[in-house]
Amino acid sequence: MSAVWLLNARSATHGRLLAAAALLALAQPVPAALPEAERAGRAGMEAYPVALRAPSWHLATLDGVSRGPEDYHGRVVLLNFWASWCPPCRDEFPSLERLQRKLGGRDFTVLAVSVSDSTQGVARFLGGRPPVFDILMDDDGKVAAAFRARGVPVTYLLDRQGRLVAGKTGPQQWDGPEMEALIRQAIGRH
Repeated sequence: MSAVWLLNARSATHGRLLAAAALLALAQPVPAALPEAERAGRAGMEAYPVALRAPSWHLATLDGVSRGPEDYHGRVVLLNFWASWCPPCRDEFPSLERLQRKLGGRDFTVLAVSVSDSTQGVARFLGGRPPVFDILMDDDGKVAAAFRARGVPVTYLLDRQGRLVAGKTGPQQWDGPEMEALIRQAIGRH
């Protein structure tokens, strides 16, 4: 065997080993963005397999101004069906206010729909402080029924086109880091 052939054989083997090591390095899992369902689950919500068209609606604010989906188009919305007489709703409400203060603006808002409630009941609950997001009055519960919100609280995440992308029945603290991440992800999608 010549020294040149032995050297070439070792180089070829070494080259194959380097190539194999490079392929293994590429095959290692790399942290990536969480799939939407997993991110929604971590935030306490259930992601829908496809974005769902929201029912048509128009409701009055506490001041009597009519609002509808067109008033929120282009913004991600956390839509919360609640009532001032509902203890779990009352417990989660401060977390919605904190979330709005932190992320609310031109790209995101919390929107509360008070179901089968009165403006006086909501005003008493607020204790004279102005709401930090729109509160709409669904006096007869028809909008909640159209959204299939059976009972309160029920919360939906709507994308910028007003489509339902995730939902949750029951209370939770809405201002946690997982929810913030879910909302920021939804804001980033155009």
